[in-house]
Amino acid sequence: MNSHNLPRDTWLPRNIWLVIEHGEPDGRPLLVSQHASCGEAEAERDRRNRNASAPHFQACIVLEPIAQHMGGQQSPAALRR
Repeated sequence: MNSHNLPRDTWLPRNIWLVIEHGEPDGRPLLVSQHASCGEAEAERDRRNRNASAPHFQACIVLEPIAQHMGGQQSPAALRR
């Protein structure tokens, strides 16, 4: 997958492992690749960081908040107060 500059209001893909690059002047991450497993993402991150003077790449996963998945803005526990 090619690298993509992400606009601030763009949502990252959810529930999939990503490799992102830090270092954009405005602080936005650069999406480098998407992977089916943590191991694949970590291997890609390590390969890219191997020759870098400092680690610029990170493997991560973006999870959907449970409350949003349920259709609400807060968790059910927060609403019981």
